[in-house]
Amino acid sequence: MQRILTVLALTLSLPLTGCATSEVPPLAIGDKVNLDGLQDQNENTFTHQNNMQALLFVDGMAGKDLIQNALNTIDTQCMEQGKLVYLADISAMPGLISKFIAVPKMRDYGYPVWLDRDGSASAALPLREDEVTLLSIDDQLISGEEFFASSEALTQRLAKMCGVAK
Repeated sequence: MQRILTVLALTLSLPLTGCATSEVPPLAIGDKVNLDGLQDQNENTFTHQNNMQALLFVDGMAGKDLIQNALNTIDTQCMEQGKLVYLADISAMPGLISKFIAVPKMRDYGYPVWLDRDGSASAALPLREDEVTLLSIDDQLISGEEFFASSEALTQRLAKMCGVAK
């Protein structure tokens, strides 16, 4: 019992990193998106700033599941080329959880997930609770935004962009 209480106390005392409390106005059409310096789950540095045509963003678990379902059915080669970029905000996740559980699990994915570890890259991205944000990018500028609450609708949209998995 003493050991359980000690582990619980240590777990609860771990500092949580999260987004700042001040509101950042969301980016809008015509604003620039910059992901330079981010790394994916395999510690590759983002080099697709000029190739990016669409940005998928999610900051919650429900949205993550929508994206994973959709990405399992499309040709993810467009992600390797940097045309479609998947950004995940993991800043609110405890450091030990992200380091030892979440990011190692992501390494099994067949596509890159660009990780916003401190919340700065995604703080101004538009979002809706439990939905996936898809921003159209033209010459590094936002040219459109869509929100998806179902994996079927997201899959159809991404299949138009990347094709269906072979």
